Amino acid sequence: MLAELNNSENLYQYRYLLVNNLIALNPFHPLSKERLFAHYGENKAFGEKKLTQVLRTDLDYDPSVCPTLVRLAEPDQFLERPILDIISKQTAVECFWSKRYISAYIVTELKPSLLAKKLVDIGNHIAKTLRQKHYYPFFEPFRMQFLHELGSNQDNALLNAQFSEFENIYYPSVQGGKFIRYTVDDESEVPISWSYDYCQRLKNLRMIRTLVNAWGNNRKKFDDQKNVPLSNEIIVEAEYYVDQAYQLGLTDAADILFWGLNGLRYHKAFTLNPNVLEHIPKAIKAPGTLSRRIIEAKINIEIKPNNIQ
Repeated sequence: MLAELNNSENLYQYRYLLVNNLIALNPFHPLSKERLFAHYGENKAFGEKKLTQVLRTDLDYDPSVCPTLVRLAEPDQFLERPILDIISKQTAVECFWSKRYISAYIVTELKPSLLAKKLVDIGNHIAKTLRQKHYYPFFEPFRMQFLHELGSNQDNALLNAQFSEFENIYYPSVQGGKFIRYTVDDESEVPISWSYDYCQRLKNLRMIRTLVNAWGNNRKKFDDQKNVPLSNEIIVEAEYYVDQAYQLGLTDAADILFWGLNGLRYHKAFTLNPNVLEHIPKAIKAPGTLSRRIIEAKINIEIKPNNIQ
């Protein structure tokens, strides 16, 4: 990210780090709230500060848990490698956490106070579009990646239009915390709302995130997965298996998670296995029993890593 954030496109803009204070790091961690304040917390009565709270309307009753905007570099100021290396190490550690501390890098001409207000305005505007009370995807890296990968160009154009005052925004991915630049087809027409299919997918986001995180945290326990990198399409694949589970009639979260984990590991060798499928109606009648039924049946499932979906 050093070369990216110091390139000619970004160098003449402010470069910020956005962190989520709903997660608390060890006070001695170099990126903790305490250490950031010690390093960046200027005591200014007036003027722009290096640390700025983003007063989300769902959290502004307690500013201490609101996100912090860290001004890493001013226009025409080169960023130093040490802080970026620390950030990258942290995103790698937390990439499968249910909530993550490092939210995004934002590159913009906006000064801190204006950017903080803009982020809240964007979230409130998206919430109004979706007819929800609150919606701030840029504080949740998984949601950003979900939106980016599962939306059409038009669906993504709606969010991208909200970022018109940003030169760039980068979010950490589930692939080892590697930062991804949020970009879409510039020629896409901006719709007035997200598509119906896209909104339906969003309803399953929590289940999909749970499946991705469970797979990411546990897959290395299997010999056949130890040397296999996490798929670049893991969110798309997880969405496929979660949707498949619902289509089969499964409603219990544990059953859906069990179906998804085995789908990600065995693919069609599991999802099309007649001995597996005969237990689905039984699990529908008795939710939460699918894993026990499959395990007790001692079904032999042949691993076919190339047999995707």
